[in-house]
Amino acid sequence: MKNIYFRSTIFLLLSLLLIFPLQSVQVKAAELDPLELYFPADIEEHWAYNELDNFVNADLLRGYADQEGYVTVKPNHPISRAEFVSILVRALGLASDAAGTAFTDVEQGKWYFDSIRVASSLGIVSGISETKFGPNQLIKRGEIATMVVRAFSSSVQFEGETKPFTDVPDYFAKESILKASQAGIVRGASETQFKPFANATRAEAVVMLQRALDLQKSALPEDGLLTSAVLDLEEQENQKIKDKAYDQLEDVYAQFYTGYYLAYSHSYYEEMIAHINQGYELEFEKITEQTLTVMDKTDRFAVVESKGGSYKVTTTKDNEATTDTVATDGIYLLKKMNDNSWKIYMYYQDGQQ
Repeated sequence: MKNIYFRSTIFLLLSLLLIFPLQSVQVKAAELDPLELYFPADIEEHWAYNELDNFVNADLLRGYADQEGYVTVKPNHPISRAEFVSILVRALGLASDAAGTAFTDVEQGKWYFDSIRVASSLGIVSGISETKFGPNQLIKRGEIATMVVRAFSSSVQFEGETKPFTDVPDYFAKESILKASQAGIVRGASETQFKPFANATRAEAVVMLQRALDLQKSALPEDGLLTSAVLDLEEQENQKIKDKAYDQLEDVYAQFYTGYYLAYSHSYYEEMIAHINQGYELEFEKITEQTLTVMDKTDRFAVVESKGGSYKVTTTKDNEATTDTVATDGIYLLKKMNDNSWKIYMYYQDGQQ
């Protein structure tokens, strides 16, 4: 489970944490903070927690808030064809100006229209017939394997030993199921059973997509592009705080953050302004420079480690000052955006992951 009490490497947020920790509380739906959507209550002990949590944090999987303010992603529920295609398009950042297939049951204006248009125009999805897509039909495990193989055919090497599935007949999805098993994207319901005609759950769909995303190595970003996303953020934030231009910080956060961390920074910005208005003053001094190392990267996601950095942070109110040393060691998770920029969607301080 996320620990919201001690998450940010950015010295401003860390200094605020020393004074007034942000509280995560259950609220009514009418009062729901966008940050609450990143804390679904039904994945904490789930077998696919890591993949589900990552997709939620990166805005690839969206939760549902009920009238009591509880947020869930329903990982064990089946997923429709339209839902899966929408997640697939978001995960890969797919775009196309082509019209796509004119399915009679995919009406313009529906929430899934554009995702199905894009995916069909790129040859990733086809219909249940020549004229119908079946957006509300539950998607089968074999159908997911087919769509994933088509979507990742140019960026993933489908190599290795095929799984000896005995329940996959000679039908349209067989080749894709075998190719996906070669790459480890699908592993079967057992050693010999894939259950191609079983309805896929939301968790199964996310796990298959995460495994495929982890294998993308065809267009890797330069390390400098990734580390500069962290360094440029720090430089701009430092300057805004030094200039006391607090009203410009949210623009900086929008430039460098996305997903969970953008929502998190907005909540803390509001907390910060409230306390500055109460008379708090902030001063900071860099003690040691951080070393940034790219630990892992794929075409669309990256992990950057920060080591050795620290700040001296002084908070003052009514002429009473408190000074603390704040280390910035931790792990950044970054995501490639549709404009080809890289943004931070999660940060784990050392010991919090």
